[in-house]
Amino acid sequence: MVDCGRRTCARAGCAREVKKPTNKYCSRACCALDPERKERLREAGRRHVLPMSRQLSLEFRGWDEGVFVAGCADLEEAPQGLSRLAVV
Repeated sequence: MVDCGRRTCARAGCAREVKKPTNKYCSRACCALDPERKERLREAGRRHVLPMSRQLSLEFRGWDEGVFVAGCADLEEAPQGLSRLAVV
């Protein structure tokens, strides 16, 4: 194996050498501080936005709490939820 020499850290302003030939940064802290890396990650996150048609819908159609409460009125173990706090 041919030694290509030691590489320096990729973060601007850091002149330390990397510890392994496959590393890009000298430490995890240096990696976390790299502003160029943070910007690349930000841009990647902006590119992969889900379209509205693929996002989760939280609508409850045709569901009436009154029907559920009326059906459970006679059961002892029926969940009370927040209805027990409602003013009657």
